[in-house]
Order: sequence, then C-alpha cells, then structure tokens
Amino acid sequence: MKKTGAMDPQLKTRLTSLLDGCEGVILDFDGLIADSEPFHYKAYNTVFERYGHSIDADEYWVEFTSKGKGIQGEIERYNLKLDIRPEAMREQKFELYSEFCSNGDIRLFPDARRFMETMKQRFKLAIASGSWEHDIRAILRHGEAEHLVETILGKSPGTRREKPAPDIFLQAAEQLGLAPERCLVMEDALKGVHAAHDAGMSCVIVLNPLNRNIDFSQADLIVSSLAEFMDHL
Repeated sequence: MKKTGAMDPQLKTRLTSLLDGCEGVILDFDGLIADSEPFHYKAYNTVFERYGHSIDADEYWVEFTSKGKGIQGEIERYNLKLDIRPEAMREQKFELYSEFCSNGDIRLFPDARRFMETMKQRFKLAIASGSWEHDIRAILRHGEAEHLVETILGKSPGTRREKPAPDIFLQAAEQLGLAPERCLVMEDALKGVHAAHDAGMSCVIVLNPLNRNIDFSQADLIVSSLAEFMDHL
C-alpha cells in the first residue's frame, strides 16, 4: 500500500476499517516502541569484531532487523569461517545487550508512552517481541511505562518459533483472550508483516529512520510515525 501524508482521508478511512471490530493491539517493541535497534547493532557488531568481522550498519537494518536473518545469515552472506558456534556468539550478544537495557541506556521513542496510554483506553495491549522479556521490562521500567501493557511476550527458549512464524502473535492473542481476527499488529519489520498475516491479523507498519527504504507494500497500512497513527484515531 502506498504511504500517504498526514491526515490523508484515504489513510484515515483505511485505518478506521482496520480498527472496526478490533479489540486488541499487538505491538512489536524494538524500533517501534523503543529506540533500541542501534544498541542491538552495537552488541552484534562488538561480538563479530572479536572474531575479525565488522557488520555493515546499512545492511544490518535490512538483513538482521527487518528480514530476521541474524548471525547465521551474516555468516552465510560472507562465507565466514569463525572459530565459534553461532549459539555462543548469540549468548555473548545477549549479555552485552542486557547491560544496555539494565543501565537505562535505551530510551522509548518520544511518542511511545503517550501512544500506549492512548491505545490502552480503547484496546487490550500486548507486546510480542524477539527480545528477551526481562530486557523489554527493563526498558519499559526506565521509561515508566511497564504498567501500560497487559501482556509482554519475548524470546522463548522453548518450541515457539520466532518471526516470521506467527507463533508469538497467536500466543499474544490467546493471552489477551481474543480471536486472532480481533487483533491488529503494529510492526516495523518485514518479518512482522509476514508473521501477522500468517496469524490471520492485519498489520500496520510504522516507519522510522532505519526502515524507510524497505518495501512494505505487503502491509495493510503504512504510517510515518506513532504520532500520525494517533492523529487518525
């Protein structure tokens, strides 16, 4: 769908249609609510540099973040021969990133708290993210916003598949006590669009400085910011 300008009547009509019958809104977190993607990049890059490879920042936003290819994708793209398993690299990354979260280095986007306060008045809210729940909660606590979200789902060490699989969105709907078709997903990544649609949910993409050059034509709606979304409510 073509992105339209602020207060565009067609955009407002489309959003009204998407919210008709909606009872729950499921939010991604990194890049949507929290300005955390630069810190994910910093943690990943620090680990790779320990083994002689640097991650291209522009490529990272597409391959790691939006497509969700992660460490294994980086290794395959560059045919890296590293003396460490991807799982061990991932653990190092988790440790570095958690320090950023617990130290309060990562902030919510300027409109995020007001957005969640506004949405909570009309909908049940859930966060469904690929980050660990304890990291999500740490960032929300520093932003004084943890109480605004009814359900928080993060990375699971069990059998739940990660996005672009629909598992986490389906579980969020279940925990909210809602049928999937009664939920709207808000995302900033391609893997989230695919996961939402496979879960039987509509998906709104919110643009940010890092994802503006990605083709989100498969999304049901594209808005330029959380503020624009609220303007249309």
